[in-house]
Amino acid sequence: MFKRACLPLVVGLVVLAVAGCTGKGHEETAAVTTKPAPPATSSVRARACTPDNSHQDVPRTAPRQVHWERFKGVAVPFSPSVGPLIVQGDIARCYAHTPRGALFAAVQISVRLDRSAGWQKILGQQVVDGEGKAAYARVRAAGQVVPAGEAAQITGFRIVSYTPQTAVVGTVSRDPAHGGRMARTTTVRWDGDWKLAPTPQGSTGSAPQAVDSLSGYVFWGGFGPSQP
Repeated sequence: MFKRACLPLVVGLVVLAVAGCTGKGHEETAAVTTKPAPPATSSVRARACTPDNSHQDVPRTAPRQVHWERFKGVAVPFSPSVGPLIVQGDIARCYAHTPRGALFAAVQISVRLDRSAGWQKILGQQVVDGEGKAAYARVRAAGQVVPAGEAAQITGFRIVSYTPQTAVVGTVSRDPAHGGRMARTTTVRWDGDWKLAPTPQGSTGSAPQAVDSLSGYVFWGGFGPSQP
């Protein structure tokens, strides 16, 4: 999430406090645990990279057993079965090779890439090679990170398309700086783990489009508006 110098705001993926869902924007009761993320220098989980790849169905409700941690003011999801199972510095990796794994990777990688001061390392390890990767590097180097208090927060998701090789994840976010909801898509591809595929324009996702509701999306998220 960063601003391009002298260019329109690029809104990245981030997260809002919510509970489970029905897939049509209707709220259910669900337990969501939250805690602040530890400093990047000590954020290391020394567990094996053995995610659960058994659930190949496309999720129609909010994933369970999820907790949320802030990354540079933005909440990102964690699951002991879906991932990320390994966090080293600002890099979070090891996701299930499933639709849920693609969802978590799309949120985690895009948020971290847009907000980390060490984005070049994330770009090198968790972004697929190609025109989009080169374009992102140019745009990011010339941009500014959106302050935590102005960062948009995810309120819902849907899996637009999924194959074991490529997944397109749709998200709806609430923008605390400008109000309203914005929808966009993010693409990830499998290369031993899920990796982000930036747009040819150098963004982590498609251009945000205003939406009036969460209709067609699963109600999902972890925190309210960010604080610096």
